[in-house]
Amino acid sequence: MIAARSYLFNFYIAFVTGVMGLALLPALVDRRFARAITTLWAKVVLAGLRIICGLSFRVLGEENIPRGGAVVAVNHQSMWETVALIALLSRPAMVLKKELLRVPVYGWWAARTGVPIDRSAGAKALRRLRRETERHISRGDQIVVFPEGTRGPPGGLGALQPGVAGMYSAAAAPVTPVVHNSGEFWLHPSGRKSPGSVTIRFLPAIPPNLPRRDFMRALEAALRQKPAAESPP
Repeated sequence: MIAARSYLFNFYIAFVTGVMGLALLPALVDRRFARAITTLWAKVVLAGLRIICGLSFRVLGEENIPRGGAVVAVNHQSMWETVALIALLSRPAMVLKKELLRVPVYGWWAARTGVPIDRSAGAKALRRLRRETERHISRGDQIVVFPEGTRGPPGGLGALQPGVAGMYSAAAAPVTPVVHNSGEFWLHPSGRKSPGSVTIRFLPAIPPNLPRRDFMRALEAALRQKPAAESPP
């Protein structure tokens, strides 16, 4: 039954993405309209996930959700957190790998509302990421990055990539760490989605202008916290 519901949801998200993405193409002419559509899309997807797969979520630390320009650094376990953060943040701009732009329909919207990066470009990609961070922060966006660079299993944290330190330096703005346990329910790479409730927790922001080493230590310590754990004193 879980497998059947997972396949049904996969069809659902493809259908919703195709229909909304094509029917609302004119919204791409304005970034504000495009962001509003992607937010609506994310909420429709999460609603379908709850109804079809019985997978809901709860938000902890809502008082820590940034309202203005900020970097949001998130542990990465599945596609769920990408969708959820688009729904939860007021002005999200998702850092994503350039290859996703090749996906029909989805890629068009990602190019307009996200920050595509060519990870094979090395130092050139890091420089572009710094420029994009400055640009989005100046507009009041919340630029979302997965510092591990790839998805990992629940309960662990991969090595943090240097790009997040460059973003922190370029932003001169707070970095809000976010932790969750989506990988316990949305399994990777199988895509199996089990019923339950994902916990996503927004932690207190790391202030700007710390030395690089201190920032990386603070971010790693934050991302190793358990989503449902009490905040340290």
